[in-house]
Amino acid sequence: MIQRDLQIAASLAVKGRSKHRTFTMLLAIMLIVVLVSACGNKGASEEMIGTAEQQPIKIKHGFGETEVPVHPKRIAVFGLEDIMLSMDVPMVYAYDFKGYYLDDQIRKLKIPVSESADFKPNLEAILETAPDLIIVQQYSIDQKVYDDLSKIAPTLAFAPSEWKSSIIEIGKVLGIKDKAQAVIQSHENMLKQAKEKIMQTVGPDKTVAYIRPSDKDLQLFFPSFNLVYTDLGLKPDASVATLQKNTKDDWGINLSLEELPSITADYIFAIYGGSIDTEEGFQKKVQESNQIEKLQLWQSIPAVKNNQFFKVSSRHWMSSGPIAESREVDDVVHAITGKH
Repeated sequence: MIQRDLQIAASLAVKGRSKHRTFTMLLAIMLIVVLVSACGNKGASEEMIGTAEQQPIKIKHGFGETEVPVHPKRIAVFGLEDIMLSMDVPMVYAYDFKGYYLDDQIRKLKIPVSESADFKPNLEAILETAPDLIIVQQYSIDQKVYDDLSKIAPTLAFAPSEWKSSIIEIGKVLGIKDKAQAVIQSHENMLKQAKEKIMQTVGPDKTVAYIRPSDKDLQLFFPSFNLVYTDLGLKPDASVATLQKNTKDDWGINLSLEELPSITADYIFAIYGGSIDTEEGFQKKVQESNQIEKLQLWQSIPAVKNNQFFKVSSRHWMSSGPIAESREVDDVVHAITGKH
């Protein structure tokens, strides 16, 4: 009896251990299944996220809305090199010619360039670079040229004056939104520091005018046209507000030489020629204006009498972008304070 009881007890003990092992094995299998499932779901989720990041995105621009690839590698640029250079974005093609204000920086990239001041994209030259994205200055093309460029690669066109909004959109496409924001922030900091230097030197009440003389007349630009009126602590000359009432144009107004004395600004900044003039072209325009500067009317301008009339380069003063504007600001700070 005792032996049988021992036998039964032993049998029960074996069955108990067997059941325990079975339960343990089942639990282990269940855990493995859960882990595999979790890993699978994680992998699937990561794959879905990765796929979503790789999906083309739609960007609104000057000619509508275009679907573009994310993180394009081969970017052809025409007219918006300032923005691209400010973000250190590689390019496979660019607008450039000897005398262009970005010429030195673009040449260092050793990429194909237009080699001409002609502000019309060369479709064949761009095609040869096999771009997967084209970024173009909006006013350098019309609808037909835009359509032709779009046959080569997805094309985005932005207005030059709206560079801050454009750089954000471009940063979105290239996956460098943080860098685009950093460029804007750096620009704002630069403006703030420049304003402080000017205010410390001359105070808050000095006035300014921005003009382009020619041998027959001159253009007076309005505040909407340039940051010299708005971001550096200088006030538009009283003549600016008066003359704005005489035109519907928001860029500025053409004045006769007889109207020169109406410009009473403390400081005058004058450009000659245009943004795509060469250095030789710029100097030629300056020479042509020498006859005006001999006139008594010219000599009567307060800024001229006080030696506060400054000639600046049209090549960056008539261009847009963080690099062009930083050079403008440097010109103003140096002219007014004698420092850079």
